[in-house]
Amino acid sequence: MSPQSNPIRVLVIDDDPTIRELLTALLEMEGYTVESADSGEAALAILIRPESAPDLVLADVQMPGTTGSQLARKLRRACNPATLLLAMSGSQPLAQTISLFDGFLLKPFKIEQVSAALRARSMSHDPDNPPASDIATRRKKPTASLPGRSSKPRFMSTSISALAPKAAFKARMNIQVQEAKSAQGIDTTDSASSDSVLNETIYRQLATSIPATQLQEMYALCVNDARKRIDGMRTLAAAQDSVLFIREAHSIKGGCGMLGATELHRMAAELETNGLKTSRAEGAQDVNSLDELSAACDRLERMLRSRAEATTPPA
Repeated sequence: MSPQSNPIRVLVIDDDPTIRELLTALLEMEGYTVESADSGEAALAILIRPESAPDLVLADVQMPGTTGSQLARKLRRACNPATLLLAMSGSQPLAQTISLFDGFLLKPFKIEQVSAALRARSMSHDPDNPPASDIATRRKKPTASLPGRSSKPRFMSTSISALAPKAAFKARMNIQVQEAKSAQGIDTTDSASSDSVLNETIYRQLATSIPATQLQEMYALCVNDARKRIDGMRTLAAAQDSVLFIREAHSIKGGCGMLGATELHRMAAELETNGLKTSRAEGAQDVNSLDELSAACDRLERMLRSRAEATTPPA
C-alpha cells in the first residue's frame, strides 16, 4: 500500500512481543503509523506526548496489572475524544471487561477487520449512528435522557448494530469467535480441531504481506518466547501457582494463534483451560504436557527452517 499523506496513527498495547511485532508490521504495510507499548502504563506514558495522539488504540485486555475496564477508563481520559478504542484478546472476556471499549477483536484476527472498524467509525458521524466518542460522552448521562438508546457502544458490523444492544453484543462476539476459529483452521461444528503444525492459509497470507526475512524473525521470536514461558511454567507447576501458569499458557496461545502456529495454539489453549492438576500423579501429567508443548516448538522450528532452506537460492 502506498504511503498516506496523513496516515492514521495506531497504538498497539500488548505484553506479548510477538503480537506487537506482527501487528506493527502488518499495520505499517497498510500505510498506518504505528507505535507499540508492552503495558498499559507504558502506553499512558506515550500518550502524554501530544504528537503521539492516536486515531486508534488496539489494547489487549488480559495483561498483568491494569484490568481491561481500568485500562479503558485511563485511555479515554488520555486520548482524543475521537480515538477509536478496540479491545483484543486470545480468549473471550467477560462483557464488563470490554464494555468501555468501542469493539472487540478475538485473536487471531485479520488486519482487514481493523480497517473495517475504522471505516465504520468514519461513516458513523450522523445523529442516528453516533461515533464512539459521542457514545462515550453519552455514557456519563442518565439513560432516561436518551430514550431508545443504550449506553453500550455500537460495534463494527452495521448488520449487527440493528439488533437490540445485548443481542447485538452477543451476536457479534459469536461471529468473531467463529471467524477466529475458521482463521486458525478450527472446525466450528465442534468436531476435532486440526493437528497440523502450521496453518497454511495464515502462513501464505503473512508471507505475501511481510518480507521473508522479517517473517522468519517473527516466527523465531514466537518460538523463543514460547520456550521461555514453558520453562517458567515448569517452575510455576512445581510451586502449584495455577493463576500465573494459566496466564503464561494464555500468552503462548495468543502469539501462536496470530502466526498460525496451530499445534502450539491448540496445546496452549488446552493448558489454559485445564490449568494445574492437584494430585501428584496429575502433576506429572502437567510436566508431560509441557514436554509435548516444547516438542511442538521443535516441530514448528524444523518446518520453518526447512522452508527457509528451500527458498534460499544456492550460493
